[in-house]
Amino acid sequence: MAVQSHTRSEITIVGLGVLVTCTIYFTMRQTLAAYRDSFIIPPSENKPQYITQEVEDSLKLSTLEKLVDSPSWVIRDTTNTIICERALHDEASLTTVLHCLTQPEYEPREKGIRALKMMINNHALGFLHNPRGYTALVKCLENCVNDYEHNEFDPDWDNWHFRDVVEKITLGFLLQMVEKYGPNRLLRHRFIECWLAKEPWGATEAERLTNFMTLLRSSDQKLSGLVKPISRDFTGRRLLLKSKLVSETSDELSTNISTSDESTNADNYSEQSSDLLRRRYQNSADENMRRRHREAMVLNDGSRPLGRSDIFQRER
Repeated sequence: MAVQSHTRSEITIVGLGVLVTCTIYFTMRQTLAAYRDSFIIPPSENKPQYITQEVEDSLKLSTLEKLVDSPSWVIRDTTNTIICERALHDEASLTTVLHCLTQPEYEPREKGIRALKMMINNHALGFLHNPRGYTALVKCLENCVNDYEHNEFDPDWDNWHFRDVVEKITLGFLLQMVEKYGPNRLLRHRFIECWLAKEPWGATEAERLTNFMTLLRSSDQKLSGLVKPISRDFTGRRLLLKSKLVSETSDELSTNISTSDESTNADNYSEQSSDLLRRRYQNSADENMRRRHREAMVLNDGSRPLGRSDIFQRER
């Protein structure tokens, strides 16, 4: 009995020792872990700083040059938009671009019209709706007459896509401006005399009259969207008659055809109007998207070199 009691006492003592040791171990471990964590400095959370119009206007050219070379297409597109808007609101820059359009040499005209295409959208056409803008665009078209051999008019296919890029972009601007503002100012700046009458409508006068009347009746030729508003204008009709694109007899006839065409093709007109509204809505949506992308750009204050950490890109 004494031996068994002694054995039980030893087991109890060993158990208590193990328990105390484990308790001390876990207590010290938790204490040291808490002591270690108390010296850890948590990383500061950088809140994104969204660019404002004031910050955008204060950007230096050196900063914009670095952003243009960014590997992110969103940042490059946003930066190009900022640069174009600055140039559009800078009188000297816009004057320089318009001056390039009036040059007889092809290269400055091409650079000028491409730059203007980047600067101008459907909401900024007002910057061209003035004598200076119409003069530059019409002069550009006048110089395009001798740039290359123009294709003769063909009623079966549209030669719009076969035109030179400078001529095509310029006509695109005038098409939008006539849709928005009407043809009056365009006519005052001699669009018919400088370009339209010089197009290869035909070798003989009768062929010219026939082909031009075919264009007026056509709804598949893109150029008809520019010519039809001119033909409906009184001054435009007089200038077309003077340029021998219409005759005195075809003048009244084409007026009746235009009226009949508008009444019998109401669905086509509605579809064209819908397309126009859709293009304007698309331009508005694109502009809003560019603004959202621009707000997602983070910029530094100029106290240190620009790095990738200075750019915040919104997750999409």
